[in-house]
Amino acid sequence: METSNQPKPRASLNGWLVLLLAVASAFAAAYVPFALIIAPALWAYAGARTKPALIALPALAFAAVMFTYDSAVVAAGLSGAALLAAVLVYVLLTHRFGNTDTALILCGVFLIGLYTAICMPGVLEGRGAFADVQASILSLKDFYTRVAAQMPQLGEAGTELVSEMMDAMYEAVPTSFVAVLCIIASILGLGNLLFFRAFCKKQEQIRLSHIRPFRDWAMPRSMMYGLFLMLILSLILELSEWTYAASFSTTANALLAIPLFLQGISVIDFFIVRGQKNVSVIRTLTYVGIGILYQLVFVPLVLVGCFDQVFRLRERMRGVPPRTA
Repeated sequence: METSNQPKPRASLNGWLVLLLAVASAFAAAYVPFALIIAPALWAYAGARTKPALIALPALAFAAVMFTYDSAVVAAGLSGAALLAAVLVYVLLTHRFGNTDTALILCGVFLIGLYTAICMPGVLEGRGAFADVQASILSLKDFYTRVAAQMPQLGEAGTELVSEMMDAMYEAVPTSFVAVLCIIASILGLGNLLFFRAFCKKQEQIRLSHIRPFRDWAMPRSMMYGLFLMLILSLILELSEWTYAASFSTTANALLAIPLFLQGISVIDFFIVRGQKNVSVIRTLTYVGIGILYQLVFVPLVLVGCFDQVFRLRERMRGVPPRTA
């Protein structure tokens, strides 16, 4: 009896240590927001190892720090999104909810939180949604101009090039910034889903919904129809010369390109595994190459993903009768 009872206290102790680590990650994320790519997942995992209600503990620690040194709107946006993401990733995955749908919901939560934190202060004060972002770009431009004035070796041509680039960024904010937020929200949402699954992988008592290997991932048909409908709507709005048509179109293109880009990478991974020779080495080199040459390979990978989505290339190679495109 003593031997059979020994693992329980040990597992409980490990759970409380995970909770302590989750609180530490909350403090880290408050000062380094990029840590939100993993922090909510760790809070959810701590709740799974101890008690689900304790997910609120690291979330409260995160909120306490945020409300201390930032405005109420910013703190509320990020704190609410982080807490809701932690709760949702735990509840949805432990109740066998679909991984794609969970990722989309998490992305939406982070998008609302980011928009609230970054854009709502300007809206509430009557300065416009993107006023703070544009002010930051102008401030950065002024800083670079002062530095360049003290360093003649930078050259006049280089200084003018950077200045023109920042002016272009300033002018592109109204049409492109929401699309940028969508990309960041997608990274945060997908990151938390994958990290939570990784944390729970060796915990047999935590049962999650099944997930396919990345090489077999494909965009669900329902998701594809919704995104293409959004793309068609953006074209109609552009033809109607709606004031915000350009911003909506850029956002729609980003929302469509992100999953197709991931599907393109999954197709590449499929062929790497299918080759069955030095899979780990080739996969590592391929992913490093994609990271380095991201700007050059982005569009080709989106096209690969689109081709596979329409013609079901991988299903045909496996001999599976393809569904109607």
